[in-house]
Amino acid sequence: MVKVVAAVMLVMLVMLQTAWAESVSPLEDAMRKDPDRFRVMAEDVIAGFGGPAGLTPAGIEEHVALERATARAGAMRRLLAMDLDNDGSVTRDELGVTLRAASATARGRLERQFTAADVDADNKINAAEMRSEGQAAALRALTDAEAAILRSLMTLDANQDGALAQEELRQALQRLDEVT
Repeated sequence: MVKVVAAVMLVMLVMLQTAWAESVSPLEDAMRKDPDRFRVMAEDVIAGFGGPAGLTPAGIEEHVALERATARAGAMRRLLAMDLDNDGSVTRDELGVTLRAASATARGRLERQFTAADVDADNKINAAEMRSEGQAAALRALTDAEAAILRSLMTLDANQDGALAQEELRQALQRLDEVT
């Protein structure tokens, strides 16, 4: 009987822990996981994309767009740098020339990128495949889940004025610290 009660209590404890874990928002999870890293990221976004009153939803969207554009441009730049004849596409032969001049680390990265971008496996990357590879790099750089966490920063806007100020961020982190 004692074993049955202990087993039931253990199952209930696991269920409670699961329910508690599911009730934590992705924002709160990010804040708890590494508070210092989260603070630095949020402070940088507020300082870089917020106006005098603080960070607004429009500022967050600008940050998301810029992060993704930077990654997209980097991926496409690497592919375009292999377009030796400037015809808007990259062939396996052009990749070969580029690989001979690249470092060992770069060779592996360029080969993987070429293979990933060559969706139709015709040994040639066309403009549409370049754009597609650029977009994939953009989403790897800042995932939809990460963008959602950034957007949820606005829930920390304590005075509900539509802008998140550095002080509101500090207060939210302090409240979180006091709870744990």
